[in-house]
Amino acid sequence: MISEENFNLTDFDSATTEHIRLQLLSRTAATGDWLLCLRTNAVTWSAYLYEFYELSTGFDCATLFDTTTLYQEPEKQKMLTLIRQVAATNIQCSEVFKIVMKDGRIKWHTTMISPVTDKYGKVVGLYGVLQNITQKKQIEEKKSKEHFIYDYILDKLPTELVVLDKAGRYIFANDAAVKSKERRGIRIGKKQVSNNDLENWIPVSESKRSEILKHCMIEKKSVTFEEKLIDTDGTERTYMRNIYPLPNEKEDTEFLVSYGVDITASKKSELELQRMAIVAEKTNGIVMITDHAQKIIWINDSFERILGYSLEEVIGYDPADFLQGPETSPETIQEIACSLQKTGTFSGEILNYTKNGNKIWLYLDIAAVYDDSGKLINYVAVENDITLIKMAEQRHQKAMEKERELNRFKTQFVSLASHQFRTPLATIRTSMDLLELKMESSRQDPSFVELFQRHKGVMAEETTRMTELMENILDIGRIDEGKIELFKKQLPFKKFMDEFVKANIEPSGQQRQLDYHFNTVDRIIDIDEILLRNVLRNIVSNAFKYSEGKQPPELTVTLQGNAYIISVKDFGIGIPEHDQPFLFQSFYRASNAKIIPGSGLGLMIARKLIVIHGGKINFESKAGFGCTVTVQLPF
Repeated sequence: MISEENFNLTDFDSATTEHIRLQLLSRTAATGDWLLCLRTNAVTWSAYLYEFYELSTGFDCATLFDTTTLYQEPEKQKMLTLIRQVAATNIQCSEVFKIVMKDGRIKWHTTMISPVTDKYGKVVGLYGVLQNITQKKQIEEKKSKEHFIYDYILDKLPTELVVLDKAGRYIFANDAAVKSKERRGIRIGKKQVSNNDLENWIPVSESKRSEILKHCMIEKKSVTFEEKLIDTDGTERTYMRNIYPLPNEKEDTEFLVSYGVDITASKKSELELQRMAIVAEKTNGIVMITDHAQKIIWINDSFERILGYSLEEVIGYDPADFLQGPETSPETIQEIACSLQKTGTFSGEILNYTKNGNKIWLYLDIAAVYDDSGKLINYVAVENDITLIKMAEQRHQKAMEKERELNRFKTQFVSLASHQFRTPLATIRTSMDLLELKMESSRQDPSFVELFQRHKGVMAEETTRMTELMENILDIGRIDEGKIELFKKQLPFKKFMDEFVKANIEPSGQQRQLDYHFNTVDRIIDIDEILLRNVLRNIVSNAFKYSEGKQPPELTVTLQGNAYIISVKDFGIGIPEHDQPFLFQSFYRASNAKIIPGSGLGLMIARKLIVIHGGKINFESKAGFGCTVTVQLPF
């Protein structure tokens, strides 16, 4: 503004005042201009351009692209292309450009370039007009973000949502509505403005459709009705449809909004509907939307009901500022941050606190929302209260700890008791031997000697059984404590089996020998011969014991892939079918074997030892027709 006391109105058109006026007008219109001489490459700027680019007035305009990074490479090439195009075609052109300031701020401008020609029509220069449109772009981006959020929310709705204009053409359909039509064999886009689609969007009789349109368009009333549709696979679905009018400024119906809910399940069972209603009423689902900086912009009613905070209290805040507390895991917080940074998603649990200070465990599902350009604009979090589940897990964990402690105590007790039993058993055997020596050195009645020998045999047999039982229990303890170590060495497998069969004949009665067949090639393999010998001894001992008086058991060795298959088949009493699922359990004995001495530990120990060796064991049997036990031994 000119403020001299003796200002003369005739000076209004002077060069000085005109310059001032042009500067004020350029700033107000956010417009500047420049001139480029093609012969000398000299460039002249108006004052506003220095302000727009935030450069000093002494800056050499011709070096804008070379000495600054305002125009990133794609934008720089776009400007140079525009300049060359106008110079070559002698036609005025314009384009929109983006520049990045030193502090990261974004500015937008449109530049229109006109050719400057001499009297012969030759282009000798270029005249450019720059208009700052940054504010306009920011408003457009804000509206675009808001529109994207609304589209995202509408697409996530489980109900179908469709918007029709008054001519019956649909202009928007959310994902649920599009998928519903696809199930009926109709493929559409999400937005359409060319087809009258009333018959598909309101698939009822023509008279019913006319009545609906009359209520909505003329009477301006909403309409609710049920409709049945059949998918391409023949599935019949029932929908609850609601259509209501949206009036314009003149209160005339401009649009129809239709939303539908699939109520097929509820129509099939009213009881199920009641259950679903109860679940919906009692649901712990929390929904929260934040901006890109993780500041809350929206929460649902469950947020306030469960956590105690209203929207007014939390809007604009990071949920971590008031939900996390002293016992919230720092590792979980770090995991959430890293997962969101890398993938834009997170699923997991976290300990939070309600408004009144109570602890609450929440299971989080967080997803980032991006706009069409890939820029992060929001996070949507769905959270469920799992406090009761976590409390149950903690109780279960404590119970498991107690059980483990009890098992450790039981194992230690069994091991101690087994060791303590060895001494009296050894003493009993020694005393029996001393009594036998005494009997031989003294003259006793033959009938007494016979009685003594008979009872001595019973005591010896029972002592042996007790010793074997204690050894088995000790083996179980060592296995459970992980104290069984493998000591493998390489040896010919046929030699091992030959020696085993030779050493294992029926200990009493007929003293039968195994019917042995090694029906494959011999190989050098790595085995723990003591461990494997114990396994096979248990199996062979059972075969003899439960087939007394029958033909000898068969032991056959074959090769299958990279494993030897050792099969022991007896022709004894067999195992009833109802006993078979429990045969590898501790102290379990088949119902038809209880009159035969045994501990019920042999097969269980054999299985544990063969598994340690990397093999497998199973059996096949039928009551009265013997049993076949098979060991698979990889090499």
